[in-house]
Amino acid sequence: MTTPILPKPSDILLFHLSHIDLDGYGAQYMTRAAGYRARCYNADYRDIPYALDQIFDDMSKAKEPCMLLITDLNLTLEQSDMVAQRMQNLGKGGSSGSKKSGKATAKSSMLSPEMAAMLKGALAASSESEPEEAPIKPQLQLLDHHATGEDSAKKYDWYYLDTERCATKITFDAIAPHLNDEQRALYASRADFVDVGDRWLKDDPRFNRAIYLIGLVMEDDQLAPPLVELKRDYRFHMIESFFQLMEQGATLEELERGVYDYRKAFLRERIASDFCENPENTLKEKFHRLAADAVLPEDVPMLRIDSFRTGIFFNWPHDVFRGVAMVLMEQRKQMDIAIRVGGNGRMSLRANENVDVGIISGMYFEGGGHPGAAGGVLRDNRLKDVDQAMRAISQAVTEKKGLVQACQMQPPEPVEKA
Repeated sequence: MTTPILPKPSDILLFHLSHIDLDGYGAQYMTRAAGYRARCYNADYRDIPYALDQIFDDMSKAKEPCMLLITDLNLTLEQSDMVAQRMQNLGKGGSSGSKKSGKATAKSSMLSPEMAAMLKGALAASSESEPEEAPIKPQLQLLDHHATGEDSAKKYDWYYLDTERCATKITFDAIAPHLNDEQRALYASRADFVDVGDRWLKDDPRFNRAIYLIGLVMEDDQLAPPLVELKRDYRFHMIESFFQLMEQGATLEELERGVYDYRKAFLRERIASDFCENPENTLKEKFHRLAADAVLPEDVPMLRIDSFRTGIFFNWPHDVFRGVAMVLMEQRKQMDIAIRVGGNGRMSLRANENVDVGIISGMYFEGGGHPGAAGGVLRDNRLKDVDQAMRAISQAVTEKKGLVQACQMQPPEPVEKA
């Protein structure tokens, strides 16, 4: 079966959804190399429906020819039916082909019948003179190698399945005509390398290196969860740095030793030079500074607990939470308390010097600890998102505060003199 060729990069706005491993990012690395204007999204299998919802919402706002490209993710037949239907709906109009309305209402008490008729005619003529904006029909292509997508591939011609090549290699073949000869040779070699690791070709002499690169891409990046674009750029940077050093003849040991340099190179020009080059600052601290610089106010929702400004960090990795919270609280004074909440309802609290989170946690969250650092727990241990976490925290504070106020209203016990 011939690999489908993607449209020219200049002809299309690409909405590219891919997996979260080396092969998934590798496929996006290929469309990036070809020069596509791409809006990239990454998802694990359980997150596919949420990612598609976001993509279709974004595509509905596009005012130019666009394509949904899905790589390294097999869809169930039900998901494929949903994608086909939603693409069809977009092609019929949606926000990309909305009709301009020329309707207006007029109060009969303010206009005579003659004037109302004249106004109605003028509006009708204006509406007829403005042609309806033709809907832009989006394109759709899926490139995958997982045999579990066979049912979908049999039903839909946009579902391309080839179990003999990884998604990165299939994507390379789909964009190869848009590369010059030098690029084509370079990226063909890199796609073959990813194929060795992703399809577990253990007899290939490149296998150990390919497996190492897989681990490198999956490694914790010490960047905040909301920074999805920055995290993706970091992975592209690591892939590119690894390939460049390997192609210079480096051994696997030299590639491993080079990881520190890859990571620090990503930080340069992204954080202050004096902080980046200070040998007394660890690399982890430097990534936390980058995360603190890049996080937007809406990425850390705030609420007040006993008048203290409290930032809520939902499901952030512990190290990243501690590092970023320290910058936002101690250095920038953006909050008094920082609370990390896990999906299981467990909490870590940090505070500035003027707050005792040990007392606050004991009062509201069935926990305790030190003035600057404490732990706690919420009654709801199945939190799905930050909004639910915020509600659970507010509810816990409200309920306990009511009890505290009731106790405070009782007259004090008399004290017997010795």
